[in-house]
Amino acid sequence: MYKVYCDNDLIYDNRLSQLSLINPSLSLELNKTGSFTFTIYPSHPYFDRLRKMKSIITVYQDDLLIFRGRILNDKQGWHNEKQVTCEGELAFLLDSIQRPYDFMSGERHTTVEELFAFFIENHNSQVEESHQFKLGNITVHDPNNYIVRADSTYMNTWDSINKKLIESFGGYLWVRHEPDGNYIDYLLDFETISSQTIEFGKNLLDLSRVTKGEDIATAIIPLGAKTGIDEDAERLTIASVNNDIDYVFNQEAVDTYGWIFKTVVWDDVTEASNLLRKGNDYLASVVNLLISIDLSAVDLSAIETNISAFHLGTYISVKTKPHDLNSLFLVTKLSLNLATPKKNKLTLGTSYASFTEKSSGANKEIGVVSQQLADSKNQLSSAIQDVTEQTTSAITQTSTEILTQISEDYFLKDEAESLIQSVNTKFSQTNEEFEFQFNEFYRDIQDVQNGTDAKFQNLSKYIRFVDGNIILGEEGNQLALRIENDKISFLENGYEIAYWQNRKFYAVDGEFINSLKLGNFSFIPRANGNLSFKRIGG
Repeated sequence: MYKVYCDNDLIYDNRLSQLSLINPSLSLELNKTGSFTFTIYPSHPYFDRLRKMKSIITVYQDDLLIFRGRILNDKQGWHNEKQVTCEGELAFLLDSIQRPYDFMSGERHTTVEELFAFFIENHNSQVEESHQFKLGNITVHDPNNYIVRADSTYMNTWDSINKKLIESFGGYLWVRHEPDGNYIDYLLDFETISSQTIEFGKNLLDLSRVTKGEDIATAIIPLGAKTGIDEDAERLTIASVNNDIDYVFNQEAVDTYGWIFKTVVWDDVTEASNLLRKGNDYLASVVNLLISIDLSAVDLSAIETNISAFHLGTYISVKTKPHDLNSLFLVTKLSLNLATPKKNKLTLGTSYASFTEKSSGANKEIGVVSQQLADSKNQLSSAIQDVTEQTTSAITQTSTEILTQISEDYFLKDEAESLIQSVNTKFSQTNEEFEFQFNEFYRDIQDVQNGTDAKFQNLSKYIRFVDGNIILGEEGNQLALRIENDKISFLENGYEIAYWQNRKFYAVDGEFINSLKLGNFSFIPRANGNLSFKRIGG
């Protein structure tokens, strides 16, 4: 269940008709600010409280905060409704400027951790408290354990982090919401694996594989820091440690693709040996074809409560035999429809390098798989058409009632025991309701040889389909169960006395014999008749 707040005021809860938003949709992506869009009408009680660039919007999935950001803009429609667009809290980093700095002079070398902390501290000093971040976990490191950086362009904090850190060292920006504040992490990778899986024929919707060759290079000219202070000063090369040659190359790649040169600059490298190592490492990553795999799947947690929902920054096990895949993929993007959770989709992405396409392991052509899927789809459509025609024909046999009598006999033998079961099922259909009446007759002969004991039981129960709902009951019993699309109700003499909805239980009256547990706390009766409220765990 999703809830949306504006400055701590609840503005969306699908259980409350007065707090409705039209098409509330959330888009989350790693290393992106993310967005949340919705339409709100003037009849909404908080219609006039939405303040652009000021109001803080939060979205919860059950008790988990999955989005926090601000209103970026709105568009007013014909009926004075507002189409609202919100941007995620990483966009707060756009509000601050990193004034000119120099970590290249003298001994002012710094680590990745120190530079990231420098950016965040500068950001916090310029913005209001609600837009600040506490320094979190940093797992990205430089192999040399120091970097040198400088900038004189007055770049905003978001661009500074991306250009000076992420483009050089990779990693992900991640915001954690803790009781004592909002932390920003800089992570090399994620460690959480989802309990839900994606499987072909179950919840896998689409798969694509793209092979790119435009970024291939077979020879690299690595350049380090400038050797002087002048604008046109020469840069450090690897010639002094590479037999007077200023480039590195891969002979196998040259034989395959020819000579393809590329120049790469590392402003923070001041030693030729380190520059040579970086050049070789970079060459190893660009001599191969870049293969990327994107997956789209349906989140089944909306209909299966025993599995966890998909979350950004978690790994998902993907099993699809037709595509020769059985591995973990990182959730890189989520598209969530708050009003219709069954429409939620995710995109999983990974990329890996391969010298040739065939060595990738996922070497089946997508076109072949697509054709197989198309054939399966056609077969399914044909089967559905046949069933539809048969059902239509049967219904047209009578406009008022279809009566089918099915009798089946089952015989089981086991030396001294014999069980005879006869099931009679009567199905009656009218224009108002469907009624299943089950008359079950059981004859259990425990000792066939002596014939001394026999039992007979006749039960009359029903399952009814009324107005799209399922009603379970028994003739003569005042209790019944009604199953709706989003609700399960307990009825007594036709009146609702309790129900389950949105993972919560509601009842007219309740009685607990022993104790009542709420999270880590419990109400427990005492021996003297009093009631204790205790912490029992956690």
